[in-house]
Amino acid sequence: MWESRRDLREEWEWSSISGLRSIGSPHQKPSPQQLTARYTPSKMTAFTLEEETENRLDWRILRDGSICLYRNHQFLEDDLSWLGSNGYRIVSIDCANWSSSDLMHDSLKLSLSFPSYYGRNLDALEECMSEDLEVPEIGGLVLVLEHFDRYSNGAGAEIMRSGRSEAEVVLDIFACASRRFLLTGRRLMTLAQSDDPRIHFERLGGASTQWNTREWLNKNRGL
Repeated sequence: MWESRRDLREEWEWSSISGLRSIGSPHQKPSPQQLTARYTPSKMTAFTLEEETENRLDWRILRDGSICLYRNHQFLEDDLSWLGSNGYRIVSIDCANWSSSDLMHDSLKLSLSFPSYYGRNLDALEECMSEDLEVPEIGGLVLVLEHFDRYSNGAGAEIMRSGRSEAEVVLDIFACASRRFLLTGRRLMTLAQSDDPRIHFERLGGASTQWNTREWLNKNRGL
């Protein structure tokens, strides 16, 4: 079975830092001693048990799907202050001017430093969010979408071929990117501010959006 694999490289060499590379024949199976004694796994955890026990803000947001909604600007500022003091880099984007898909893509390209070849479409957005977005290994990255409801109720309300609105697809791309980054221990979250207290999105990266804890009850959003 080992010999039938065609994707093996021609030679293997070993490194205690990067793990298995190739030495010898492409059909040579590494010995048990090589597999156990010389492989050093990389760190994969995003949070420690102590951080979970503390019920930290960042842990709660990422636990619930990485996208959190805010109506109250002061609540948003309070949480951003905590995230900033805990090493997160914060990028704020005003969505009030996203009156078209092109303007949305231009804004994201500029704010997130996408490459010049960015294709200004949803497929390109998904690719750049996964491959070109710089998420620090220490701390993390917080994307703040101010006035997101103006976009989601306007240009972003256009229904895509998938049957979902463009705004929902954009958030889904952000949520899926966050999940992929977590696999390598990097933290990416999105805080979407909305003046519309009824705003809601389903199935973002497999989870629905959640209101922040202080506005989770309808009455705390004036409903």
